[in-house]
Amino acid sequence: MSSSPEELGEGCWDWREEFPDLGDDPVPPLVATLGDVNSKVRWKAAWALGHLGDARAVDPLIASLDVSRPYVSGEDAFTLNMVAAWALGRLKDPRAVEPLIRALSNACDDFVWIAAWALGEIGDPRAIAPLWAALQRDVFECVWAPGRPSPPEEAHDLEYAVLDCLTRMTFHAPKTPIERALEELGTAPEQTANPP
Repeated sequence: MSSSPEELGEGCWDWREEFPDLGDDPVPPLVATLGDVNSKVRWKAAWALGHLGDARAVDPLIASLDVSRPYVSGEDAFTLNMVAAWALGRLKDPRAVEPLIRALSNACDDFVWIAAWALGEIGDPRAIAPLWAALQRDVFECVWAPGRPSPPEEAHDLEYAVLDCLTRMTFHAPKTPIERALEELGTAPEQTANPP
């Protein structure tokens, strides 16, 4: 049930360092940890749950999303949203589609892109029109672009490592995660002259 080091990706933080003694079934204690008052602890639990891939985490991960305000890089709440959206994409559960669609209108472009990637992974056609609408925004800046030479001053090393790993797993130039999600849903921008 636990992830192999290969699944974590080169240079990614291994969640088992933070949660070494969860017993035979780590999902319930990690789900409980999503309710911790410290958002740094919550994003670490969301990261672990994304690697475990257990459907019991879907509703708690959805509850941990906050799509109501923009985020500044380096905030633990920003990291929680990014990691929770990524984890929901890994879980590929249709219950996450509507919350992830709401995330597409967020002011934080990085969060929009991770939500788009997750919607592509889930593959539900309800995401097509909202993804097209997000694509029309056309002005995106990825704060956490893969391969940045050094973390921003306000970022903590572990947080930077996770966000860098997350972007390396989901951002694949030259296409944006929105374009890739539309491809996954069979409506790639270059294949469709008129979006839905």
